[in-house]
Amino acid sequence: MTTRLPALILLLLMASRAHAGLGDSVASIDVDTARLGQARRVVIASATASVRTHVITLRDGSVIKEFVGSDNRVFAVTWNTRLKPRLEDLLGQYAPTFSAASAQAARSPGIRHSLAVNEGDLVVQTTAHLDAHAGIAYLRSQVPADVRIDDLR
Repeated sequence: MTTRLPALILLLLMASRAHAGLGDSVASIDVDTARLGQARRVVIASATASVRTHVITLRDGSVIKEFVGSDNRVFAVTWNTRLKPRLEDLLGQYAPTFSAASAQAARSPGIRHSLAVNEGDLVVQTTAHLDAHAGIAYLRSQVPADVRIDDLR
């Protein structure tokens, strides 16, 4: 039992630092599922055969979908959650771009329930109302030609 303890601690430390995200490999989705605790993950093949959808369902009924192209990379993420998701985790390496754009939008007067970011390859659309948060993030250049963004929602 003592030989398993260091491996378990190492695994927990790695899971807390490494997160799947937009543009990452399909293998990184396992990290999201593990990090989210009692989450259940289902993999669905699309009708186009160029996309696999990884659906992560949380105990509270919240759903996060990660879309993987034929190159085994996450090209889009959608969420429909009760609590605000950690967009830093979902957006991965693109989180700083989103943070900068959302900070710029926050400087404008008024209350915002939605935000749209179009920065280079990154597109993020998010809405929030009390305990309902929904959104989509995708990389324009990685969306397969036979996929319509509206079909991912």
